[in-house]
Amino acid sequence: MDAVQGKSAPLLSEKQDLGDEPKVSHEGHISPPSAPESETQPDKWSSEAIALRSKARPWRMEKLKMAGLLKENPGLDFLMECWNDDPALQIVITGLVRKCPQWGYVVMDGQLLEWERG
Repeated sequence: MDAVQGKSAPLLSEKQDLGDEPKVSHEGHISPPSAPESETQPDKWSSEAIALRSKARPWRMEKLKMAGLLKENPGLDFLMECWNDDPALQIVITGLVRKCPQWGYVVMDGQLLEWERG
């Protein structure tokens, strides 16, 4: 199993280095310059927004799968980006959070939260 993990770790790093591509397309659809702020939320379900999500989904899914296999935290920012952009990935993230409680995140009332230990 160590050999598999040894081969997977560079893959995760390689995927992290490619992180700008989905982020760029994501930023473009969330706050388009011509759209008023009130139209941003309904825009989430436009054909263009759905197409952008479907392009980013395979890359994000791969990164989430690798995080689960290696039990390496991909970071709250990445998880929140996936959570807020793509409802289909919420199921995957919920499973990861349950599988990896050491990351310190929980899903409660349909929200991804950082667990504060007191």
